[in-house]
Amino acid sequence: MKICFYNEGHIGDLLLNLPFIKLLIDKYPENEYYQYRYGTGTTFHDSLIKGVGGLSYTEKMDGDINIPTWMCNKEYAEWVAADDYPLVDHFSVQEFYWEKIYKKHGFDVDIPADLGINYNFLLESQSIISIGEYAVKERKKVLIFNQKTRSGQADNQDYKSYLVRIANIFDECDFLYTNEEDIDSKLILDNNLIHTPTIFGNHDCDIIHNAYLSLYCDIIVGRANGPFMYSAMHNNNILIKDKIIIGQHNGNDRKDDLEIYFNRSIYKARNILTKTTKETFDTLENLLWE
Repeated sequence: MKICFYNEGHIGDLLLNLPFIKLLIDKYPENEYYQYRYGTGTTFHDSLIKGVGGLSYTEKMDGDINIPTWMCNKEYAEWVAADDYPLVDHFSVQEFYWEKIYKKHGFDVDIPADLGINYNFLLESQSIISIGEYAVKERKKVLIFNQKTRSGQADNQDYKSYLVRIANIFDECDFLYTNEEDIDSKLILDNNLIHTPTIFGNHDCDIIHNAYLSLYCDIIVGRANGPFMYSAMHNNNILIKDKIIIGQHNGNDRKDDLEIYFNRSIYKARNILTKTTKETFDTLENLLWE
């Protein structure tokens, strides 16, 4: 049987479903599983999909079963959690829906309480080598996702001036930023503000490259959007006690910091919610002074 998943959301929405798709693949490996590449205004690069073993991408939504995985899809409109239902993180939200999705399609799948995001990093060998060569530098490394949001979940104040300022204050640290900025190198006193593609090269989509690089960084910072989530919510980061993650989001009515956790019950990293760009960089600065 051919099963095709499709998601009308953006990159973060895709990511949040991958652990639940993987559970289905592992339970019923005899099926063929595909992720449709197109969301609403978003194309999901194949590198964001192929890290889940058994899942391929497709240009056509032509499965024997086509399963929507954006939980605002009209097919799920009647599935509404009661006000006292404990929605405390993305895991609890997705679990609420996936229990019903599995049942709807006749699948018997147990959802473990310690489920996390654990896709494979499928990178070309040269990028792995280049990131490894950078990783051995004995300097504190701060990875900053300076992409702006597409869904209004955080302010989109430009990070540029904050990047320059913090790099010059803490010249003993490396500050890595993911999206190109028009920054005059003469403004940086110690050459410690680094655009991440200068480490691993230019690629059509470098979300997985930045996620792999994040494993070697002490602090991860950014607005809670898809590229940030692919790094900040991976098990190889959140299970590290000494890792610090700063996620910027406006907050959630159910639980204020819900949006920066996948499965809060398994976190060992220090996970901090900030709500404005200024608060994000003030928090980072205070941490670096500690």
